[in-house]
Amino acid sequence: MNFTHNSRKHITKKTVAGCLCLSLAFLAAAPLSAWAGPAGDIPPAVTVPDSGTGSGPAGPGGGGSVTIPDTPPAADDSFYNQAIMDPIVHPVDKYSYEQMEQDILALAARYPGRISYQTIGQTLDGRYIYDIVIGNPGAQKKILFQGAIHGREYIVVPLMMQQIEYMLAFQDSGSYLGQPLNALMGQTAIHFIPMSNPDGVALSQLGESAIRSPELLEGIRAMYAADVAEERTALPYEQYLVRWKSNARGVDLNHNFNADWESLNPTLNHGSSSDFKGSAPLSEPESQALANVIAQNGFSAVINYHAMGQVIYWDTNDNKKAAESYDMATAASGVTGYQIMGSKGVGGLKDWLQRETSPIAGITLEVGRSACPVAFSEYPAIWEQNKGIPCLFLQYILTH
Repeated sequence: MNFTHNSRKHITKKTVAGCLCLSLAFLAAAPLSAWAGPAGDIPPAVTVPDSGTGSGPAGPGGGGSVTIPDTPPAADDSFYNQAIMDPIVHPVDKYSYEQMEQDILALAARYPGRISYQTIGQTLDGRYIYDIVIGNPGAQKKILFQGAIHGREYIVVPLMMQQIEYMLAFQDSGSYLGQPLNALMGQTAIHFIPMSNPDGVALSQLGESAIRSPELLEGIRAMYAADVAEERTALPYEQYLVRWKSNARGVDLNHNFNADWESLNPTLNHGSSSDFKGSAPLSEPESQALANVIAQNGFSAVINYHAMGQVIYWDTNDNKKAAESYDMATAASGVTGYQIMGSKGVGGLKDWLQRETSPIAGITLEVGRSACPVAFSEYPAIWEQNKGIPCLFLQYILTH
């Protein structure tokens, strides 16, 4: 069954004032969080690179830096600090594909004309991949938030669904750091794909019982046997499935994009719970669905939600959007407190988009501290760190 709902409401466009340097404008406006280093140390001040030139060991180029004193921030009365009466989205441990689907339908019923959604693909085990659109679907500026491309990283799904509900609930009455929320949303088409790998999520959450196809189930058992024989895992079968990252065919979807794809794990030639790149770039229905929706929309930026580590990745080899992506990482770090990492990504969605002929700036946000699946007890902290991220990057694409 393919659910499709497209209802739109004209929203009067307003001008978002100011076109300031992202690293300074966003960090100065947002409350500063403690820098989340490996030991959780809290320095007396936060130092961020000057994005006009790029600097620091992780950033592109070289140059100076600006130090922002650790002074108490002004009270933030933004919409995400308000309470929703009778919310639809209730974050719970193992928030499932079925719960997400129910919540999408319920949000569409409560906020007619403010949300549209479509299925952009179907998995090998028959689940749909949903693209949810809020804001102004006809706007020239478009942004994509994508999550759970790895099955065991499903803690990001309720986070993204809650981000959607808050923006819908306060679209008319809310503000973001003093700016009307409807001014930001009225000028932007905001796409959310909260669960890019629903088969992998279901397998990690529920184990074998989640898989409907006998052929896929037989393949998963064979993958486990092969991984044990090759000493790729020593986990019992049930725990092996809990830590599943791949799709139901055993392809790691964030290794399935054409960004140095050939160099990835050349000796791993069979499906696995992780790291198998597939038979070719975009060999899988999930990666094809993401590539197609991106090609159709021409996004200004793509934000990828992963778990875990409380870090932000921004770079790849031959990154054609290095300055912009690093600027985005700097701004996100100022809000979340996550550490910026400059490692060169290979085979991932972000990496591929940054290298394409028409490149797209982007970052990967890794939420949570505990090993995946991240403990649900961390969810309140993850929400506090990330609740303002969508509007942070609405401002980014409207001022760049």
